[in-house]
Amino acid sequence: MEEIQEKANYCLNCKVKPCSLKGCPLNNNIPDFIKKIKEENYKEAYKILCQTTVLPGVCGRICPHMKQCQGSCVRGIKGEPVNIGDLEAFVFDKAIEENLKLKDYMPQKTNEELKSKKVAIIGGGPAGLTCSAFLAKEGIQVTIFEKYNYLGGILVHGIPNFRLDQNVVENTVKQILDLGVQVEYEMELGKNLKLEELENQFDAIFLCIGANKSGKMGVEGENLNGVFGGNELLEFNTHPNYTGKIVSVIGGGNVAMDCARTIKKLRSKTSKCHI
Repeated sequence: MEEIQEKANYCLNCKVKPCSLKGCPLNNNIPDFIKKIKEENYKEAYKILCQTTVLPGVCGRICPHMKQCQGSCVRGIKGEPVNIGDLEAFVFDKAIEENLKLKDYMPQKTNEELKSKKVAIIGGGPAGLTCSAFLAKEGIQVTIFEKYNYLGGILVHGIPNFRLDQNVVENTVKQILDLGVQVEYEMELGKNLKLEELENQFDAIFLCIGANKSGKMGVEGENLNGVFGGNELLEFNTHPNYTGKIVSVIGGGNVAMDCARTIKKLRSKTSKCHI
């Protein structure tokens, strides 16, 4: 707790809020929620975050903070930026610990004209979960159609557990479903789910099936056996036997690093991994 307070006190609570207005895609009110952490008013900090995000526990851990909020932090001009990610994750964890409900802290703006409307969300990943939550708070009837038997999408099968604990994802999903969002599992577009049928049942359809196919490099040999796309490798968990093998990971971004770290944890002492 002392470490969290130290990180919060490091924030200057800038009135111009470059971290929020320039850095954060959601425009989270970062200085204000950090101010509440300083005051040890964690409920109010959670309430402020709930104005603009339903994934604070996730974003606090895996967002590219240095490219976004922390990269725009005034403190970072002459030194280290405020560790906004850790503070956001802390607020969510504290909310779960104290059994705070998203539905009680997310501003409800029930629109009588929208209460009769029904929206289908195709895909239960971060985009689908976020969309469903903000629609539900307006009083709209929302149903998520998910091809797997779980929600979370890339948060579950695309990001290794050592980077994002699945308890965080499960708690996040539960908070969103408590808003009244309905779910139909094992429903895949083009197989047992047809747009034509949904158009007759719903007033609107939001497609968020993800972009989880690895990009091709267009080089000779990339279709040979033993060559895998990073996204597919993580999603389907179809790892070969790495014993005695030398593994090359082409790329240096988040997916590449997740693949390399996952392979390192799975491989034997006789195998090597190069990036």
